[in-house]
Order: sequence, then C-alpha cells, then structure tokens
Amino acid sequence: MQSQLDEIVATIRSEPATGEVASYIPELAHADPNLLAISAIDLSGKQFSAGDVEHSFTLQSVSKAFSLALALEIHGPLVFNKVGYEPTGNPFFSMLPLESEQGKPRNPFVNSGAIAVSGMIPGDTRQESYEKFLKFLTKLSDGQQFRLDEPTYTSESETGFRNRAMANFLKQYGWIEDVDLAVETYFMHCSTLINTDQLARLGLFLANRGVDPITGNRILDESSCRAIVTLMTTCGTYDYAGRVAIEIGLPCKSGVSGGILAIVPGKMSIAAFSPRLGTHGNSEAGMRMLQLLSEELELSIFQ
Repeated sequence: MQSQLDEIVATIRSEPATGEVASYIPELAHADPNLLAISAIDLSGKQFSAGDVEHSFTLQSVSKAFSLALALEIHGPLVFNKVGYEPTGNPFFSMLPLESEQGKPRNPFVNSGAIAVSGMIPGDTRQESYEKFLKFLTKLSDGQQFRLDEPTYTSESETGFRNRAMANFLKQYGWIEDVDLAVETYFMHCSTLINTDQLARLGLFLANRGVDPITGNRILDESSCRAIVTLMTTCGTYDYAGRVAIEIGLPCKSGVSGGILAIVPGKMSIAAFSPRLGTHGNSEAGMRMLQLLSEELELSIFQ
C-alpha cells in the first residue's frame, strides 16, 4: 500500500495540473494549489500516507458527513423528517429545489440540507453546538483534538449571503428554528482544520457498519451508517456523483477546500487532498488519486 500511494502521488505530480483553487470564500483563495496528499487506514488500524500529509486544510463540505452522523446519533431516523435523501442534479449551492418543495432540503449534502442538519445539533449558542461537533470528532478519532480555523470561519460568515438566504427559506417553512444558530454552526463545521491522516481515521467507522474497529465502540447503528454511506455514493460529490460511481466506484464526500473522504465498505477509509477544483467543486487531483488507487486495488463497490 505504501509503495502504491507513493507511486500515485509521483504520477499526479508529473501530470499537468488542472482546475482552480476556490475563491468565492476569500480565505480559500490563499491555498497553495500544488499541495497533494493521500492517506488510507484499514480496519486493523494500519495507516499509510503520501504527499503533503502534514498540511492542514478545512473540512468544508466533508464536514456534512460527520454533522449528519452526529444528528443521527442524537435523533435517529427522525433526521429524515426534516431533510430528504434524493440527489438534486443541481449544484450544492442551488436554491431551486427549496422554492418548489416547500423549503425541505433534498438531501443532507447540499448546503441547505447541511444547514438544516446543523440546526438539529443541540446548543443554546453556536459555540455550544460546535463544541458538541468537536467532541464527536474526538470520539471518532479515539482522542484526537480538532479546532476551528478562525480566518476561514470569519471569511465564510462575512460572505455567506446565499447560505443565509437558504436558512431563511428553511425558517419560513419551519425546518429550522434559529437562522443564525443553524447557519453559523454550519460555517464553523466547515472551518474545522484537518489533515488527510486525521480525515481517514474519522471516516473509519463508516467502513465498518458504524463500529470503530480500533476501539470497538459503536458510533452509529447499522441503518444510520448505511444511510450515510449510500448518500455519499448518490449525493456526496454533488452533480458529479454518476461519474465518480463509474470512474472510482466508492462512496465519497468532497469539499471545496480540496478534501475528499472515500469509504471502502468492509476494508478501509481513504482521504485525499488537493486544492485545485473542477467545475463541479471537487478536487481534480484528489479524484484522480482515488481513481488510480481504486483501479490498482480493484476497490470499486460495483465490481
């Protein structure tokens, strides 16, 4: 595995770079576009990584998988009374489905759905709600500590007008109670710092039917775990999910900072990172690394 990851990183570095760093969140525009990292951890706890693994980036929309897991831990299947589980065929920031479907988000991985999910996490203040999210990440990683990147949070909060508009739609139709609490907590989730080793470790329970295979702790029931992994397959890479299913064949959740979490059910969790994004908001090099690894190890769940 180590030699394969090293070879994949070397291959990607030798290829012409494609894509652009996200700039609609001003702080993300400062990212080094040439950063590249990939990590994998199997169910026995063996971890392998290559590239700029020490570099931390913000979770962005990859956080949606973990906020959904936390909401399911607290509320169980009642979560899906307030957010659906169907693909949209629209960009993650689209408001069109909200206007035609009584404001109910189509799934938890579009921005409106993630804001609705953030509104389900208890807390009288954004900080209280966010602390529950951080404690959940610590639980998933068997004690690792995580923190907010303040410049990214400030950048998101100061420019997140469209997300606030979505939150007001949700409030109008009764899907959330407090607009500011839900949307600011969502911004904080997205602004949490991570590296690929940590991200792969966080996702390991999703590869093991909701149980952390290293600690033996059950994080989620099997039904909730299956829901998250299925949604990652159908909705985790926005309106690019069909191509990901064909070319990579793994449940994935991507974010506009360039991170991607991929799950190989029953085997391992993989995290890739590179800031250059394609037109659908997914890391170009990250997707390419996952494609190469999936092909070499025949990991596709559709094989």
